Amino acid sequence: MPAMSRSLQRVVLSAGWLLIAAIIAIGGAGLVAATANLPGTPGRAELTTAGDAAAAVALGSAQTELIDLAADVERLGELGRGALVALVASEFETLDKAVADGEALARTIDERSAALREQLRLVPGSGPNEAIVWSPETRQRRDLALGAVEATSGLEIAWSRFAAGSTVANRLTVLLVDHDTTAGEAAAQGRAKKYAAGLKTLAAATALLDQAKSLRDALANTVDVDTLTQWIDRNAEYDTALAALFQATIDAKGAITAKQKAAAIAERKAHDLLPANTSGLVIILAEIGRGGLNQAVIGIEETRAKLQAAVDRLTAPASAEPDPPTDGDGQPSEGAPTG
Repeated sequence: MPAMSRSLQRVVLSAGWLLIAAIIAIGGAGLVAATANLPGTPGRAELTTAGDAAAAVALGSAQTELIDLAADVERLGELGRGALVALVASEFETLDKAVADGEALARTIDERSAALREQLRLVPGSGPNEAIVWSPETRQRRDLALGAVEATSGLEIAWSRFAAGSTVANRLTVLLVDHDTTAGEAAAQGRAKKYAAGLKTLAAATALLDQAKSLRDALANTVDVDTLTQWIDRNAEYDTALAALFQATIDAKGAITAKQKAAAIAERKAHDLLPANTSGLVIILAEIGRGGLNQAVIGIEETRAKLQAAVDRLTAPASAEPDPPTDGDGQPSEGAPTG
């Protein structure tokens, strides 16, 4: 009898444990089902309907703004390409206008981007509860638009730095060539013994170099100007020496004086230090100009591509049928239709 009693107890205990295990299993299944239908998941789409509807109005407005912003960036790219064409053709008035228009448009883009960025951050439902207020699709739309707007950051600074630098480089090119021409005229006047006229012409050449120095200082913010500085300094030294020789010759009144001899020696030394010509420097400055505009245009095109890709995704019609489920290797899972 004691043996039977113990056997009966074991049977009862085993049955009890089986009952407890079954209850736990049923409860776990219910928990899994409940978590699979949380707000913000496809299983309970009705729980985010209100949040999605509230966000849809703001996101629709932001989408329209994004389309307009993409058009502005495309226009900025057109201005950049036009500036390059004007640069190659040495049409500096056209270049200056394109740069000025681009600066104004880039500033507008920056301001609109800042306003749109703030608008997207204030979409109804934004905040720590987004995951339960919005569906995944709504969150994806907001994140996609916000990422596209962020792509425009720094566009105004890039345009101003590179395009303005290109304008400076090309103005310098004109000044250097004009200086060479003007200083050459002064030297010719000296050989013709027109020393007073030569002094006036040299004064005009010096004024051109003074303008070049100011532009050189502006260009120094973006490129190495050591070679340019040496060229300007050596030409300034020669202009000074030639003017001193002209003045000493005028003061000598036909005689040969010690001052005139010293001035002639100083003029010869300064002349020997002059670069053979400005062709090399002009090429360097032209490359600086092209390089600056090229970088600006490339940056604009990259931004435009990002904006357009975002606009295309936001405006694409929703797929009529969801993609079939796949396994870990990206192949259709067992039981899924294969077409």
